[in-house]
Amino acid sequence: MTKWARIRKRKERKRAEEALRRSEAEGKEVKLVEPENVSENIQHSQKTEKLEDAKISKPNTILSQIPRYAYLLAFFALLAGIFYPMITHQTPFDGVIQGIATLFLGLAGAILLFKGVTSDKRRGVFIAIGFALIAISLALIFMLQEQAKI
Repeated sequence: MTKWARIRKRKERKRAEEALRRSEAEGKEVKLVEPENVSENIQHSQKTEKLEDAKISKPNTILSQIPRYAYLLAFFALLAGIFYPMITHQTPFDGVIQGIATLFLGLAGAILLFKGVTSDKRRGVFIAIGFALIAISLALIFMLQEQAKI
């Protein structure tokens, strides 16, 4: 008996057992489906597929996650205008540092929000803290805007 014939028989047995369970729940009798007899001499024209072993995905190491956050750091630094105070010597770095910190606070909230949506454990906590951090970041952005007008 080939591997595929064994798999087919196993699937047919499972279907028959499920049908029996459903019929018992409904109070009806169902005749069990007999598995299909496949001789070993018959060769199937279908291609055999490789079944991949179920791999246990191990979490990424911290070192492999560093480049991802380094790119985000560079993006937010450029977004906050880190180079503007370097070019014009009259502008202080305080506003730029506050802007970067505010953006990272929002980023942390977005990451927690994403983790809350994709994970099953502590979903509500992650979502609540994520939205709270995003709201705080938005409030800080408006406060920085008011300070810049003065």
